[in-house]
Amino acid sequence: MQQLPAKDQAVFRSIVKFYETKQYKKGVKAADSILKKHPEHGETLCMKGLTLSYLDKKEEAYDLVRKGLKNDLKSHVCWHVFGLLYRQDRDYQEAVKCYRQALRIDSENIQILRDLSLLQIHSRDLTGFAETRRKLLQVKPSNRLNWAGYAIAEHLCKNYEFAWTCIDNYENSFKEQDTSVSAYENSELYMYKASIMEEAGKYEEALECLRQQEDKIVDKIGLYEMKGRLCMFLGRYEESAEMFKKLHNINSEHSGYILAYMAAQPQFKSFWPPLPAPVVGDQSNESSETKKIPSTITSFPSTIHPQAMPVNGWLPPQHAVKPHRRVVIGQKQHKRRLETLEPEVSLTDEQQDEVIGFFQELLAPKPRSDTLQRLPLFFVTGQRFKKMVDKYMQAKIRKGVPSLFRTISSLYFTPGKPELIEELLLQYVRCLKEDVAWFGPLPGESTEPPKPCDEEPPSALLFALMVIAEHYDFLGQSQKALDHIDEAIDHTPTMVELYACKARILRHAGDLQQASVLADEVRQMDLADRYLNTQCVRALLRIDDTQQGMEKVLLFSKEPDSQETANLHDMQAMWYESAVGRSYYRQKKYGKSLKQFHETFKHFNDIGEDQFDFHNYSLRKTTLKAYVSMLRMQERLYSHRFYRRAAKDAIKIYLELFDAKARGDDPSSKDGGAGGDEEGLSAEEKKKLKHKKKREAQKAEASKTTKDTPSGTATGKPKKVDDDPEGEKLLQQDPIEQASKLLKTLVRHCGLDPATHVLTYEVFSRQAPQAKLLHCLQALRKLWELSGKDHLNHKLIAPLAHFCFVLDITNESTDKAVRDVVLAEMAPILSGDENAAAFTSVDDLRKAASQVIDKVEKRFKGSETIPVVEVHYSLKCLKNAGRDCKSFLEAWSPQGVMCIKESKKLLAYLSGAYGKDSSAYGRFQKRCSEFFPLMVIT
Repeated sequence: MQQLPAKDQAVFRSIVKFYETKQYKKGVKAADSILKKHPEHGETLCMKGLTLSYLDKKEEAYDLVRKGLKNDLKSHVCWHVFGLLYRQDRDYQEAVKCYRQALRIDSENIQILRDLSLLQIHSRDLTGFAETRRKLLQVKPSNRLNWAGYAIAEHLCKNYEFAWTCIDNYENSFKEQDTSVSAYENSELYMYKASIMEEAGKYEEALECLRQQEDKIVDKIGLYEMKGRLCMFLGRYEESAEMFKKLHNINSEHSGYILAYMAAQPQFKSFWPPLPAPVVGDQSNESSETKKIPSTITSFPSTIHPQAMPVNGWLPPQHAVKPHRRVVIGQKQHKRRLETLEPEVSLTDEQQDEVIGFFQELLAPKPRSDTLQRLPLFFVTGQRFKKMVDKYMQAKIRKGVPSLFRTISSLYFTPGKPELIEELLLQYVRCLKEDVAWFGPLPGESTEPPKPCDEEPPSALLFALMVIAEHYDFLGQSQKALDHIDEAIDHTPTMVELYACKARILRHAGDLQQASVLADEVRQMDLADRYLNTQCVRALLRIDDTQQGMEKVLLFSKEPDSQETANLHDMQAMWYESAVGRSYYRQKKYGKSLKQFHETFKHFNDIGEDQFDFHNYSLRKTTLKAYVSMLRMQERLYSHRFYRRAAKDAIKIYLELFDAKARGDDPSSKDGGAGGDEEGLSAEEKKKLKHKKKREAQKAEASKTTKDTPSGTATGKPKKVDDDPEGEKLLQQDPIEQASKLLKTLVRHCGLDPATHVLTYEVFSRQAPQAKLLHCLQALRKLWELSGKDHLNHKLIAPLAHFCFVLDITNESTDKAVRDVVLAEMAPILSGDENAAAFTSVDDLRKAASQVIDKVEKRFKGSETIPVVEVHYSLKCLKNAGRDCKSFLEAWSPQGVMCIKESKKLLAYLSGAYGKDSSAYGRFQKRCSEFFPLMVIT
């Protein structure tokens, strides 16, 4: 190790101080003063390189660090700095190597050990993290953060008893000595210790821990939630009810507390059972009866039960995944929501009366609680429901609550309730138009109209018309909905919500153009409302007006005068990126579409990297429960809806690019909106046109750069220049390779989403025979399991037919072991029997597959009420099996309820398969026009 004189050593320490305080230029200047005297001093060279890396001089930084390391290979500082440089570039594997090398030289350096532990937890090397935290604890056992860090490490490694023992040792050793610890930090430590015990299945010990420290725990809500949950797991329902009653008194609008309090009541056990204890470790081998999870658990948030529903946007747990979610309500098809508050079984009249009495008792001290008035509506039926919903809706309409219908819409999934609500709404509209406005007689009673002094306000009719319009829109009766909303607009032409409601009705009816015009009018009625502006942008993007959409969304951005959407990236506006990406996809501008989806991928990568800032912070602040929760959220980060949506759309584009190249088409010719100009041109002419456009784009970019350079942005920062505005670089990548990268993430994090496995099959079925069979088979197996082991499920039948009849299973180059696996694994899928014997040959497999296809064809041709989505997948299935359906389609006219989204997809499929001039396309288009009179078909 090279030693500096005392004076220069003081200057070197100042370099470190300048680096820590982010005074990088001063640090470089100080380093230069040392290097003038000692040009080969390794540690100074490394520190100068590290400082330069923060001044956007990465190449020079690496050169200096390597040179410094070469001059002083035995310096732990040089290796540490080299690791920090790699960490900046997110090359964590190389950074860990450098840290380990530094520890070989100085094995007890606390800073290096701490940095190594941060990288290990960040990359989820839990075993290494636990070992590093143990060393830190051994080196400096007097630091309380080291005890907490080691407890977290053992907890994440599932050494639960060791983890809470570590916390016990810390309490016994430092509780009285460390007077600087706040009451909050001690409280968090006790709560974290109890949560470790709960996770280990030691509910009695966790409850005892909370009772002993109850007076020292300041987070009373978290305390009551955990105690209520633990008591329910232990079968102590009276104690559990007491805890959830306390929580309800604190927050009477929290539905989870009320429902948990209800679950702890013995009289409701048959239809609203208590929440069972989660399966822990060795209990996973117990019988299925023991592990059965009640369906009512989907009505609770994850703060009440670890297996309950996560926040909206994340994939639900496996027990909540249902293969059939579509429900017909009126003349419209809806997807069933997971948290519909459905009891396990139907309630008897006596049970309904008990439920009413239970909620009335809770409502007495809190008569204004909206949740207590709304929740019983899910448990009662018939005239009881009609009376209660009548009282509920009258109060909201009288008050003028625009969100009333959104509040009651989940009731429509229970059969019989939409009709009762419609009766009441029609009565309201009729009676509110009378000379003395009133809501009409109570259900089952005959009441005289009130006196003029007691009549309802004129706004009651307005909101009643609005609610009934939304009601008819939900039922798919668009014309009735428009008639009522127009009447409401005539009543009060200045109310913004009415025009927004009409825009929604038009959108649901299929008239996207008129809906966008109306959405823009709504936006102009209140230019300061960001929500209305967002709805206008979404409406414009649905009609593929990306330019107007961009202009409108920039009105609420940080830099409204910006010509680009660079600041939208900083704001992480993923809803916009998804909408504009899909718009470009519909316009066949694949490059621009991929750019938007890759922006979303960058956001999620940034969110993943942002956790780095919390590894030390959470230990310092002792927010241990929140820290562990954040780590687990990061582990399922890529299962969020925005990532799933972007990844699936990007994979579909890559598949289209691959198919276009396989046909010999040039996919880039369709990008940038120039596809229509190149139709009918020869290959040479297309090439010339492409080069001409490239030169024009370069000139435009050059002039724009020259114009923008002197001014920059309003904040003084230089404008970000996009070197690939059309996304051409993304189009030049190998589409299958890029799709496979995205699929790996989806399969790892989104295995409960059937679309993941459909896309997995689509990608691997396009690859070489040896590489694809087992991956395709695995995708089929997963789809079969997610569909409830129903081989006629609409999402399974198309890839199943493709695998059996299109893929070359009999290829001689296929390994015998692979073929044997295929014959064994396909038997349960095709027969529907988990224990079915393996097929003896490919011919037997195809014979069994033909029987499945016969069932699909019989269902498809034998029912005119089959959902359109199943028709779409059935046509793909029959086509893969080599069966022609053209003659049937030419005479086919569906009579059941149709979904506008699935109808558009089927029209697109018929257009591609048979052409827009075919009778099959024309017949279905005519039926769509009859069912959706306002639908605009392009």
